[in-house]
Amino acid sequence: MTLRVAALGDSTSCGEGVGLRVPLEGTWPARLAAALPDAELLPLAVAGCRVQALREHQLPAALAAEPHLATVLIGLNDVARGAYDPAAVGEHLRAVVRALRRAGTTVLLGRLHDPAQHLVLPPPLRRVASVRTAAVNRAVDAAAEEARRGDGGDVLVLDLARVPALRLRRAWAVDRVHPTAAAHGLIAAAAARVLADTGWPVGRVPPAPLPPAPGRLAEAWWAGRHGLPWAAANLRDLAAPVVAAAR
Repeated sequence: MTLRVAALGDSTSCGEGVGLRVPLEGTWPARLAAALPDAELLPLAVAGCRVQALREHQLPAALAAEPHLATVLIGLNDVARGAYDPAAVGEHLRAVVRALRRAGTTVLLGRLHDPAQHLVLPPPLRRVASVRTAAVNRAVDAAAEEARRGDGGDVLVLDLARVPALRLRRAWAVDRVHPTAAAHGLIAAAAARVLADTGWPVGRVPPAPLPPAPGRLAEAWWAGRHGLPWAAANLRDLAAPVVAAAR
């Protein structure tokens, strides 16, 4: 029997960032699927996706495929962009988990790392990012707890903050937001341990050494070539956290 694995989420799962790319086969959901016997990956994650868009677009495609396992790692774009509503984020996330559980799918639900850990931000913006991230993680915990109280089914939690190597700057790409290819392997290995602890027949994810952290010159080149043009094109949306920090 082919084990169907659906990967839902944003750029952390699809490997596509601004001026950055990890090939699909190198992303953490693909590496996790490769460690499962006779598994087939359905890659649904989309760069820039928020929780509401995942519910509206990725969830129906996942349900149609009737996956045995769905990975759901989402929320970073809700943290970083405008129109942030923690109550709505929580409701959308619970609805996604409920729908997948009703379909008999095991859900591997991801908790975010704090993106402010490596970003160079003014203290008020750092606080906003940390507060919003904590709210998303509380929503993840609430969605998992609701499912356990409901059908007692399999909703597993992958906590990126508990992957020690992700605390290192060199685990992250030049933009300080997206994991490197080696870090995708670390996330996959952590996910495999979560599955193994609940009896899934998952193999070992081969490790890869983390590369050196990008230097200041590489960061400056990326900012000029990709980061600043993207920020200028999305200025209005990105300004919302700044406004929140100023209040």
